[in-house]
Amino acid sequence: MMRRKNNILKIFIILLLVGWWQHYSYAQVNKLLEAFDCYQNRDFNCAKSKVDEVVLHPETKDEPVAWSLKAHVYYQFFKNYEYNVYNSNYRNEALNAVQMSQSLAPDAETETNNKRLIKAIAESYFNQIKIFLYDSMNYERCLELYSNYKNIYKQVEPAMDFKSKDVEFYLSVGGQFVTTVKKLLDLESNIPQSLFDKYTEISKVAFNKVIELDPNHPGALKGLAVAYYNQGAKLIKEMSFDTPIEQIEQIQENANKYFKQALPYMQKANEVKPNDPDIIEGLTGIYYALHENEKYIEYKKKLDSLKKQSEPK
Repeated sequence: MMRRKNNILKIFIILLLVGWWQHYSYAQVNKLLEAFDCYQNRDFNCAKSKVDEVVLHPETKDEPVAWSLKAHVYYQFFKNYEYNVYNSNYRNEALNAVQMSQSLAPDAETETNNKRLIKAIAESYFNQIKIFLYDSMNYERCLELYSNYKNIYKQVEPAMDFKSKDVEFYLSVGGQFVTTVKKLLDLESNIPQSLFDKYTEISKVAFNKVIELDPNHPGALKGLAVAYYNQGAKLIKEMSFDTPIEQIEQIQENANKYFKQALPYMQKANEVKPNDPDIIEGLTGIYYALHENEKYIEYKKKLDSLKKQSEPK
């Protein structure tokens, strides 16, 4: 970061040496120099005050270096005060300023610094996803953040292939929602149906997105299997001694449909990644739920063997 600040200051000094100062009054040149100095010394309040005046002044409002400095200053304010804020005014101002700098035909080194900053701003949206995913389970906000990340990053890398990031994003979303549902099932039987359905559907959509990109992704295959398994497990768990006997058979039949939907995904995950303890455990649970005792015993033995192998000697 310090090297980047020194580069920005160096650019400004070079501009002065080649006669940039001849186009502006001494007061504005001095004001911009002071803003750079404040930024280099990490006095961001001072830098903000001075650079805000420079970019508004008629003489310097079209100077790309000034707008670049403003962008860097406001990004520091975002990092210091609003890093967890979704719609940060400081980040918005930083992005607007660096885009303005880019539109004013900056020199090569300023353009390079601008592109680095644009990428950093884009990454800040991606990094915020974990806040709204793990802390508040806000899927819609996560989608917005991810869209912002990609759209801003494309300003610098228009041909960027986001496949690996897409897989990372949707796998994280699916994993968080399906795991949350499983934890709720383990803790209590009366999960609100609307919440259960919403979380399950989100996880299925997310895992299917990953499978579209990578049909043999073991994590997505396993996750989708767990999502279906959870649906069957919820039906079974909600039965009680008071459940009319004529309903039990129908409930079990409906649950088995979900277990059967889960099975091929877990089987394929096992083909792709054999002897993975989590996948073997998943197959053990599904076969148990389907009352396929031979298969259950086969995979239970495999699971016990894998657990024994992982024990410290």
